[in-house]
Amino acid sequence: MNNLTRRSFGATVVSGITASTVNAETDSEPVAVGPIVGHISVSTANIWYRPSRAGTYDLRIRESGQKETRLIHAKSDPKNDLCVIWRVTDLKAATTYHYEILESGNVLPGKGPQSLTTAPADQAKAEISLAFGSCAESRPLALWSQMEEHDVDGLVLLGDTPYIDSTDLATQRAKHREFLSIPELSQFGRCHPVWGTWDDHDFGRNDSDGNLTGKENSRKAFTEYRALDSYGEEKEGVYTKFRRAGLEVFLLDTRWFARTEPSPVDPDKPSLLGKRQWQWLLDGLRQSTAPFKVIACGMIWDNKRNTESDDWSTYSHEREALFQFIGKEEISGVVLIGGDIHCSRWLQYKTEESVGYAIRQFIVSPIHARVIPTLNIPHPDLIKGAAIPNVWLRLDVDTTGSEPSLHAHWVQMNGRQMWDVKLTESELTKG
Repeated sequence: MNNLTRRSFGATVVSGITASTVNAETDSEPVAVGPIVGHISVSTANIWYRPSRAGTYDLRIRESGQKETRLIHAKSDPKNDLCVIWRVTDLKAATTYHYEILESGNVLPGKGPQSLTTAPADQAKAEISLAFGSCAESRPLALWSQMEEHDVDGLVLLGDTPYIDSTDLATQRAKHREFLSIPELSQFGRCHPVWGTWDDHDFGRNDSDGNLTGKENSRKAFTEYRALDSYGEEKEGVYTKFRRAGLEVFLLDTRWFARTEPSPVDPDKPSLLGKRQWQWLLDGLRQSTAPFKVIACGMIWDNKRNTESDDWSTYSHEREALFQFIGKEEISGVVLIGGDIHCSRWLQYKTEESVGYAIRQFIVSPIHARVIPTLNIPHPDLIKGAAIPNVWLRLDVDTTGSEPSLHAHWVQMNGRQMWDVKLTESELTKG
């Protein structure tokens, strides 16, 4: 498997822990935002913060119930829009840590608890829960608090989170700051990891592809404001992945490479993922030992049937090649997740012949209240579908029983009844 490129920005190592900052430029007004917990693994954690002014800031962290602390330095600089990302290493699996931020030796007042819990060991018998959502506005919303009330372990943002519709660097940064300042989201992120990719509106423009002018600015701002483990490879794209016990999530970038090169599966057609990301995905799926593998992106995996072309149906040659690969390699446990269309849907594709089992797609959209009923179109593989506002998807994976299981349920903010689906590992295994 190709190794994901890590950011090559300045870092200071203290007690075996690395603190990282991102290089960028800004002319914006300083506004303190965060902290927000980012990528968490079995032994590492990233914590993001944007202070109100430049300087050196310390992260002090200790294991819950222990007095011993570790101190990590990081520099906030206008060149990176003041953003700081501390990378904490040498942590214990499935362990809670408390942290605080210091400026000039003084603890900055927090707005609530500041803690994180590392992931269970990959092969651990564990129950984990993740929230997925797309299409969100930068305003207070009880839905973010609902995720915390449901005791999910983390959040995956699928794009249009937030709406930016510009590749101007200052605009990108301002919109990301505004989004991460949502009180309920900020409260959630202080103690829960937040992962994400982008879709068209945070990439830069509606229905845009990799030929969008200024996309480098969008990526720069994204890497400043998302504390992921990695951002594509060779400074291109923002795709990434993470493992949490029985679940591995592959977060795709369906914008950066789209229509910029020939498809790796058909040189006469344009690519969606690009050769490098395509190989990264295949390698990752082949090597994954997780009972369940979620492949997630902002786009839906079939045809939107409107005037726009940003869906997997437009690049069906790559979708079908992916299904053929999954079947040939006998990769079990694959589930697809998409967003974008301001409708929520559950599809079960008739892929038994090509894959060996029926692949499911879970579409979750929107977090905000604006729905598009015309995109809830008929489909021969559609099980459920509705244009319902303020929706997120809860995905539970349980490996504590006799057989690993996955439970997906769509949750509406105001308690409106929706639907759920339960699957076992054997149901997603070639017979």
